[in-house]
Amino acid sequence: MNSPLSLQQRVSAFAGLGRVLAAVTGRPDDVAEPRHCAVIKEAVAQSVIHNGWFTTQMVSRALAALVPMLDAGLLYSWASGYDSRGMTKPERVLVVSAGNIPAVGFHDWLCVLMSGHRYLGKVSADDRFLIPAMARVVEDIEPGFSGYSVFTDQIVKDFDRVIATGSGNTSRYFEYYFSRWPHLIRSNRTGLAVLRGDENEADLEALADDITLYFGLGCRNVSSCFIPAGYDPAILCEALARKSAELVQCNKWVNNYDYQKALMLINNQPFYDTGALLLRYQAEWVTPVAVLNLIEYADTETLQHEFAANASAIQCVVSDGGWFEHSLPFGASQQPGLGDYADGVDTMSFLLDKI
Repeated sequence: MNSPLSLQQRVSAFAGLGRVLAAVTGRPDDVAEPRHCAVIKEAVAQSVIHNGWFTTQMVSRALAALVPMLDAGLLYSWASGYDSRGMTKPERVLVVSAGNIPAVGFHDWLCVLMSGHRYLGKVSADDRFLIPAMARVVEDIEPGFSGYSVFTDQIVKDFDRVIATGSGNTSRYFEYYFSRWPHLIRSNRTGLAVLRGDENEADLEALADDITLYFGLGCRNVSSCFIPAGYDPAILCEALARKSAELVQCNKWVNNYDYQKALMLINNQPFYDTGALLLRYQAEWVTPVAVLNLIEYADTETLQHEFAANASAIQCVVSDGGWFEHSLPFGASQQPGLGDYADGVDTMSFLLDKI
């Protein structure tokens, strides 16, 4: 990679961060510097105080999900697969991150530094502690990274290319505002599930994670389940009900649940109630917080054509063991790997001018 740091140095630094995150999230067999763990723990505490959606359990789950991709062997294999010879000098990459789930912009930060560029983060007010803390740890592990990660909440004008994530309306503004620079703009997408109808208890427990993890706020969370005709939703409700104790710990979730339930009652809309999540038959793919839509399908071939025609609205699809074409196994929606790029656009290739 085009940088004063060798690829091995970069890999070692992030692998070191992985050991810190593993230790902080409950793997005592991972050895990490206590001072590094203290930096991350303080950021977790600040995040929980600052954002009502970021419970300690959810932040810990988000950080633990990063650990597998920070394996030294995987990092080296992934990064060495990109040719940086066309890059003449490191650039300043502005990254405008969302704040919907903890450390949601981590992969962009990782890509920028591993590609040899400098990271300029326009942090979300909702998630302004975690990645800056991880950057401090990486810089302490590898001083050669010092100054490569800068974070700001101010208007930024001095940069060379940009990655920005926002809602549908915001992304259109980004497309216009950043049109003069090489840019990668992402907008709203959602996760979907396809049930075959014969899923077992373990399958549905894993699917419940896809639906409720991070309170359903991630673009990879399942917002709608496609079910075969005649499927009894009570089977799914039973698995989802087991998540109730976890969900009701968040006042923001409970407020949304109460509000959506009141709306359905006022409008005489039929629904299933798990005690913390509402299921209804409705064709829209995107749902309000605390609501899961059920959509019946006739055959998988027609469904595959529908998904292909609306691919720009889908972040991922989950099914039992990934049996549905181009789907992930239940429970895997919030566990992306190094090569699982948001919106299906290769971030590393963008950073190295390969697309």
